[in-house]
Amino acid sequence: MALDLRSWKRDWTLMSVFFNGEEIASITERLKNLDVGTLAFCSYENRFARSGGLAAVTTRILPYLKEANRIPRVVLVTPFHSEIISESSLKNTGVSFPVSVNSRTVVVEVHEYTWDYRQPSKGSLKEYYLKAGGFFNARNTLGDPYTHDPDDPVRNAALQNENALFFCKAVPLALSALGIRKDIVFHLQEWQTSLVALTAKEAMLSGTLHSCGTVQTMHNSYDSPVTRAELSRLVDGPRKQKILGLPDNGLSAYRIALQLVDGPITTVSEQFAKELTSDIIQAEHYAPHLQRIMSASGVLGVNNGMFVDLDPTYTRGEHSTIDEVKAIKLKNRKALLRILSSYRPRERFGDLTYGGRTISRLPDTIPIVVMSGRLDPIQKGFFVFLRALETFATDEIKAVVTPLPVNPDDLDYFYEVACKCKGNLTVFPVRMRKGFRELQTGATFGIMPSIYEPFGAAVEYMASGTVNIARATGGLVDQIDSSCGFLFREDAVFYTPEHMHDYVDTSHIIQVRKTNPWAQSMADSLSQALRRASGMYQNNPAEYHRMILNGFRKVKQFTWEESARTYYQIYTMIKSS
Repeated sequence: MALDLRSWKRDWTLMSVFFNGEEIASITERLKNLDVGTLAFCSYENRFARSGGLAAVTTRILPYLKEANRIPRVVLVTPFHSEIISESSLKNTGVSFPVSVNSRTVVVEVHEYTWDYRQPSKGSLKEYYLKAGGFFNARNTLGDPYTHDPDDPVRNAALQNENALFFCKAVPLALSALGIRKDIVFHLQEWQTSLVALTAKEAMLSGTLHSCGTVQTMHNSYDSPVTRAELSRLVDGPRKQKILGLPDNGLSAYRIALQLVDGPITTVSEQFAKELTSDIIQAEHYAPHLQRIMSASGVLGVNNGMFVDLDPTYTRGEHSTIDEVKAIKLKNRKALLRILSSYRPRERFGDLTYGGRTISRLPDTIPIVVMSGRLDPIQKGFFVFLRALETFATDEIKAVVTPLPVNPDDLDYFYEVACKCKGNLTVFPVRMRKGFRELQTGATFGIMPSIYEPFGAAVEYMASGTVNIARATGGLVDQIDSSCGFLFREDAVFYTPEHMHDYVDTSHIIQVRKTNPWAQSMADSLSQALRRASGMYQNNPAEYHRMILNGFRKVKQFTWEESARTYYQIYTMIKSS
């Protein structure tokens, strides 16, 4: 993708708040002479501690960043989440360093994982995990590194802040302890790492690092308030007193970091980049405080690459014939029906039957639809799908959902619909030990009714030979068109701040959303899209299978090589004045 960077201008609005003229001149001079010798990809998630799509990005893009751009050294810097990661998975480097926090010293150990990769060519790189007693100790059934206390959101948010800010302070010190002190680009992911934009500059002025710049990628617009006391702990010396003199309201991780970062701000799809300043849910709910910053400097969309390979059963891929695709899809469907008939973990609930009997005899003409992912009551739209499913008669459709809940109460509505739609719905509220691949490849349609979606997983369904039905938002718009899937959107008259705020505020009791006109309109629109798609599948199967072929062609547009080359353009902008 070609980015027009000519209009970009660095937003250093807050530099003079933290640094004096001489310090700003010193930082500017170092950045003018910066080469990309080391790329330090900073992520709160990693291969061992996952929540959303960020962990998947960290386990895909790094080799491409290194090989496509010939960067001498690419490393991941990430927390050692001690209650989630097994120490046996990593090697202790023997490197440690002190971090002062709250009038005490915490010793941080550096552990490493060597990634021997084979794509885009054979090579290896290091992942560095920072282990600190008293920090990075989130503990929950999902292994989510952000969830310290699922029963107390206020306390959980405070613990997230404390851990994220400690990580931001530790990152430059870790690079120095590893002997990496010059020509560093810190590629920051999400708000949890964003304040490295401040600590990296502090590190240059203190002599901890010689030269380093920062760029920021927003995978979401989630942000976190930061008090001046919390912020002051990131720095030492006179700057601490300067920060304590700031007004203690309106401060947040992004509001500070985005006005200190050294390169263009990016997000993970072209459409979501536009929506960050134009969509109601972003501009008026999640990020109203960032609108001036993002509008002034701009946000660039860099599409993710593919997270899965093309399903190997389609040996000829996009060059297959319609008949070949039909035969393979039918074989995959039968494999899925076998799984649904036999795989019954204790967490599963809801029956799938046909004619009141076994699902294994389901006729080929009845669609099987699947929805997977984190059970995020605000973002992912599970409620929208369940509400739409209630409009279908017995044996008109079969649905499989695999939500991953943090709180068991979030499943209440799933139980309700499973009872109402007995025979049509089954729920796997657990990481499936088997059968997930069969779900992806054997389902007729993959459902993505996202309330918003920075990138999304539509291309994963396409690569698996499954047609998408998705709400027209964010990265889903970039991935799906009428040749390879179905997009729907609710009536615009119902998409108002009032209805949107009510939807977000009822995430703890989602059944209440039945009275929300926006939620009703989304569910009605999805129901109509499902019926259109089912009608095509049943009455025009050649067109359905042609959509699968078009999907194979579409996914070729999303490559990590292209993403890596585009990000390199971003890195080179750090040298611009």
